[in-house]
Amino acid sequence: MRRRFVRGKGFVLLLFAVIFSFGVLGQVDTRMHIGGSDWDMDSLIYINVDEYIYYYSTLDSQEAFGQPAPAMQTLSALDGVALPVESPQDHALDTGTLAAVPEVAERPEPTTPSRAESALQVATPPVASPPKVEEKKEDDKPSIFVHRVNPGETLWDIANAYGVSVDSIISANELRNPNMLSVGQELNILSVQGVLHKVATGESLWEISQRYQVPMEEITRVNNITDPSRIMPNTKLIIPGATQLRPKDVLLVNGQLQKAFDWPVSGRISSPFGPRWGRMHNGLDIAVNTGTPVRAAADGRVTFAGWNGGYGILVIIDHGNNVETRYAHNSRLNVKVGQSVTRGQIIAYSGNTGNSTGPHVHFEIRYRNNPVNPQNYLK
Repeated sequence: MRRRFVRGKGFVLLLFAVIFSFGVLGQVDTRMHIGGSDWDMDSLIYINVDEYIYYYSTLDSQEAFGQPAPAMQTLSALDGVALPVESPQDHALDTGTLAAVPEVAERPEPTTPSRAESALQVATPPVASPPKVEEKKEDDKPSIFVHRVNPGETLWDIANAYGVSVDSIISANELRNPNMLSVGQELNILSVQGVLHKVATGESLWEISQRYQVPMEEITRVNNITDPSRIMPNTKLIIPGATQLRPKDVLLVNGQLQKAFDWPVSGRISSPFGPRWGRMHNGLDIAVNTGTPVRAAADGRVTFAGWNGGYGILVIIDHGNNVETRYAHNSRLNVKVGQSVTRGQIIAYSGNTGNSTGPHVHFEIRYRNNPVNPQNYLK
């Protein structure tokens, strides 16, 4: 009898231990994920183990086969004490402890995720946005820097520092001797390859465009010119792409003609300006062979091109401000009336037409229609 009592008592203790372990296991699983050990003793004692096992067995079975898990509502417990309402997500139950429950269908063996899959599951902190690099827009305008020469600095040093050519600095500053720089001297440095042109009195944007062979639209865009027909004298314009400064030689300053005209041909003066054979010789005769190219002495517009009595084949160019030049005794023409020409452009070929004693070019400079001595104004 004593043995049966002892065995019966041992069985009761074993059953109580099993019941207690299930209660503790559930609470340990619910609280381990927050690191707590503050257990609710009421929940440990008054718990219906059968309902607890049945619910989680059902939950695991449905989750294993991809079915939605039921929300856990109030379960009846011992002495009519209700368990708190919980959701399945609040539990991190070790499914391995329920593997022996007969009601649970056999689940597939868990597979170890590949390294790539594991990497996808790793949360990474947000990466700060990279700094925005402002790109240079197509319509960005060139700049002009002012550099003050330092002791021992050469033009090559300055050009290398700014990433431009030596010729660009020379042309932008009209340097006559690049090897002679003064300490403290200020130099204009362009941010692009080009030259800095100073607008002369009476000079048009069209003339500048023709002289540098740069489209007028490009000069207008680069310099933010709103009205190309009105540019003020002494304005500095950036001429992109130009490699040599080509300033306009101002022909007239304060009503006075300047020594700014080019020779139309190169040759011997056969007859100077002044009285000749009892009458006034209004020009300069330059002896050359027939067919020698005759070039414009300055920029302008052709107002006459054809036969004109004693002049023979004549070309007249208007340079503005009541200044004009004449080229006579030509053999043939290379321009027509209304055509704009630039300094040095071929306008005709020399000859012996009209009142002429031999092949030569008769060249005149007139101001307000009054002839002047060309030798005083030819460069």
